[in-house]
Amino acid sequence: MDQKRAGSEAATISRVAEAEIPADLMHQVQALMQMCFPGYPSRAYFKLPPHFRYLAMAGSELAGQVGVELRVVRVGSNVLRTFGVVDLCVRGSERSRGLAGRLLAEVTELARSCRMDFVILFADDDRLYTRNGWARAANPCSWLKIDNHTTLGLATAEDTGALMVKKIGQHDWPDGEMDLLGHLF
Repeated sequence: MDQKRAGSEAATISRVAEAEIPADLMHQVQALMQMCFPGYPSRAYFKLPPHFRYLAMAGSELAGQVGVELRVVRVGSNVLRTFGVVDLCVRGSERSRGLAGRLLAEVTELARSCRMDFVILFADDDRLYTRNGWARAANPCSWLKIDNHTTLGLATAEDTGALMVKKIGQHDWPDGEMDLLGHLF
């Protein structure tokens, strides 16, 4: 578990493998998700658990979190190493203090050190992400449809309207159809 102080804030940010999160802390993750995302399922993930999370703790209380998935995707003929950002959220009392940006910076820093090509995410509201270096991409996209632990088939969209990418490696985001090689996160 890596720990860093979140600037001048009292929150401490730790990277934790999903399988290593203690039950009491996982309950806090689930409660935060349900608080931040109305209609969120009664678990700590939406489709599938992320590979790891950054958890921002203010004392013993969870102040924010972001899930991260390691994913290889195909865009056109390019196979790209990516991190996918999942369910970034910050407790209401901790918002507007830069914590979400710090969580995104942690993901970006790790992506660089792991030689990822891009960090990708899907967002309807892009304001936070554009301020932190992401850009919209309008690639046709396909992904595995999963709902409530059931595979429903393959989904496609000419433009999801929500895909955002952040360049980490040396190459620009390519044109062409994007195959997520898994579920939409």
